[in-house]
Amino acid sequence: MSNLTEAHDGRDLNLAARTLVEERVRSLRRRVNRDLEPEDLVLRPTSPAARRHLFEEACELYWNELNWEQLTHEELVDEGELTEMVFPGLLALVDAWLPRAVNGEPDRDREHRDVAHDFLLWLASRLVELRVQKPEDETDRATIQREVQVTDELIDLVTYRLYCISDGEIEQLEQ
Repeated sequence: MSNLTEAHDGRDLNLAARTLVEERVRSLRRRVNRDLEPEDLVLRPTSPAARRHLFEEACELYWNELNWEQLTHEELVDEGELTEMVFPGLLALVDAWLPRAVNGEPDRDREHRDVAHDFLLWLASRLVELRVQKPEDETDRATIQREVQVTDELIDLVTYRLYCISDGEIEQLEQ
């Protein structure tokens, strides 16, 4: 593949990922019937080295926890995987990036919202990649289908945290 084609594919993937996230947030805003904080409200940007490190740690956790689930199928139920149980370490890391003050509001002085947003875009690009794959055998098709399901649900879980969606609003969304 030429460098021009790879660059074009990369831009297409980035555009598709951004569009997926924007549509998800727009739908979320409409469904919870309130304005959501802008994702770019970062009072203290994470240093480039720390941002890269935290992002890479999240990607590594994604792959480790996903691979463990694919090996063990511990969280597999009739409806699919229990996404929160597939990615406990990763979701704990995202929670650590988005700490809350005592009053329940985002702690803008200590958070790494920019890293959470970077990771959300990465998840969206991963989902786009998965959706265009054409596996040849049934085993690969089932594996990809499960990965699509948990990655799609993980995008929701990260989005809920990033946009401060309450437990009550999440219940409302899941009905």
